[in-house]
Order: sequence, then C-alpha cells, then structure tokens
Amino acid sequence: MARESQESFAGFPGVRRLFARARFPGTIKQSTSSDSNPDFTGVQRPQGSSNSVDIEALRELSWSGIPPKLRPDCWRILLGYAPPNRERRETILARKRQEYRDFVPSYYEGAGGANASEDEVSVDVPRTAPGVPFFSQPDVQSSLERILYLWGLRHPASGYVQGINDLVTPFLAVFASEHFEGPMSEWRVGQLPPDTLLAMEADCYWCLSRLLDGIQDHYTHAQPGIQRAVFHLRELVRRVDEPTAAHLEAQGLEFLQFAFRWVNCLLLREVPFMLGIRLWDTYLAEGTGLREFLVYILASFLLSWSADLRTLEFQELIMFLQRPPTADWGEDDVELILSRAFMWRSSFKGAVNHFS
Repeated sequence: MARESQESFAGFPGVRRLFARARFPGTIKQSTSSDSNPDFTGVQRPQGSSNSVDIEALRELSWSGIPPKLRPDCWRILLGYAPPNRERRETILARKRQEYRDFVPSYYEGAGGANASEDEVSVDVPRTAPGVPFFSQPDVQSSLERILYLWGLRHPASGYVQGINDLVTPFLAVFASEHFEGPMSEWRVGQLPPDTLLAMEADCYWCLSRLLDGIQDHYTHAQPGIQRAVFHLRELVRRVDEPTAAHLEAQGLEFLQFAFRWVNCLLLREVPFMLGIRLWDTYLAEGTGLREFLVYILASFLLSWSADLRTLEFQELIMFLQRPPTADWGEDDVELILSRAFMWRSSFKGAVNHFS
C-alpha cells in the first residue's frame, strides 16, 4: 500500500530527538532491525544548529548499520547529494529532482532511436536482481532503464557498463521504502503518482552518480580500477592467510576468475539482497575510503571459507567462488565480515607498501 512521501528528517517520528546527542565510535554494533535506534542521536553538530547534521558522527554511526526508516535520508547525506543543513535540504533536492525531470525529454525521450548503450541497457534491465520480485515489475524496470540510459549518455568517458545496473538496485529499494509499508514483495511502484516516481528516480540517479564518482575507473576502458582492486586483493590474502593463497595458486586459480564480478557489483550478487543493503550502509559511511576498504571486505569475505577452499581443486574452486554459499546468511555474518576487514585495515594502517 502506498503512503505519503517523507522527504526530510522532520517526516520521521522522533527524528529530531534521534539527531541530538553525543557521538559514538563506528565500531559499535548497531541493530538495524528496528525503525529507530537511540544510538543515532549522535549526529547533531555539538557547536551548531540542531538543523545541521554532523557528517563525521553520521559516518561513524552509519558504518555499523542504519535503521531502515532513517536510511534514505542518511544515504542522501552521506553521498553529498543532500546537504547536512535541513533548512537547505528541501530546496536543493527539489532543484536536483527538477533537473532530472528535464533530462528525461532532452536525453531519453528525444534520443531518436537505439544505440549500443541503449541496446545493452535494454538487455541487462530484465535480468537485474532476478531473485528479487520487486525488480521484475514493469514500472521498476522502466525506471531502471531510464536511470541507466541517462547516466551512460551523460558520462561518455565510460558510458553504460554491465554491472552498473546492479549498483542502482539498493537505491531503488531504499528510496522506494519511503513510499510503502510492509514487505518489499508487496510494494507496487505503479501505484505511485508520476511526479513521485520521477523524484525517486532522480534520487537514484544522483546518488548513483555520487557513488561512481569515487570508483569511476572501475567502469572506464579496460576497467583499470577493478584490475587494481583484484591485484590488491590477491596481495592482501597472501599477507593474512598464506596457506590459502598458496593453495589457490597451486591450483592455477586466478583471482580475476571470481573476484572481477565481486568488485564490479560490490558483492551485491554474492549475498542476499537485504544484506547487500546493509553492506552499503558501511560502503557509504566509508566515503572516499571505500576504494581501499573494499579490498579488505573482499578478503574477509573470501577467507570466510579458507578451510573449505584448501580442500577443493580448480574446478570445484571456480564453482564455489562463483556462487558462494550465502543464501542462509544473516546480519551477524555480514557484521563478522566487516569486523574482520576493519581489524585487518587497522593492523596494516601506516605500513609502507603493504600492497606490493
């Protein structure tokens, strides 16, 4: 059932109270199962207006998970799409949403026929997140297609690249959550007024753009950012678990054979969808540190099965790592991955050329 859009912190019951107390370190585990969390009272600027969010405090808290009802606004702010000052927020969001509305007739509806980018988008959209029924809705697929086509057209350095479609899905789910109650499987985007749907699309488009600004070379020609991340992953695994690294090498397994997709889709295809959204709380909280920290997350993810991996031969390794057994995972499993990655990063902090 659709409900009224809530586009500011004022729209959440008790949120002013939630953004008014002291800071907490990001390593404190936050529960994201409830709609509000008293630990999120630590993001008001200590010396400033109650209308202004302390970004660093928000990053620290978001790192350990964001309550679902706070997640849309937190993500917009963490990505720098929405300003920390609430008094300016509505004006800026309204301007950016109108800018996106203007893109649609100028770039999408006036494209004048198919091109290579549009063809690739139209192929990828129907097979995006196949295990999540929400993304099989025609209206959701239409929104996804517009977002991807417009992004590719306006970013000619890379254009649309397969995998970017996956990166839109958390934004679509999180920003749609502002307009619906109940489980995601019951949301019907076709019930939304056209202006509301375009505003949601606009938020997805601008947040995707902000995210990709920090990892643009993952999607430019030859995808050098992904190549570099996979190389660093291999080096890190050698440092933290030499026996497993040696076994993989002895079997002739190249990290690119499984980890390319991990980096390309930021693990979204490797874990249940809602756990992917939880991972993104940490990704966005990392800000400019995501590129480096992602390597530690991937190493932690891989070495979750280190004992199993050392018993497998080449073909078994390929099959295992291309479809890791995460179907029964819960938030505790993700927290373990992140905690171990955080520990390794802290251990290597300041080391000279630890990625040789």
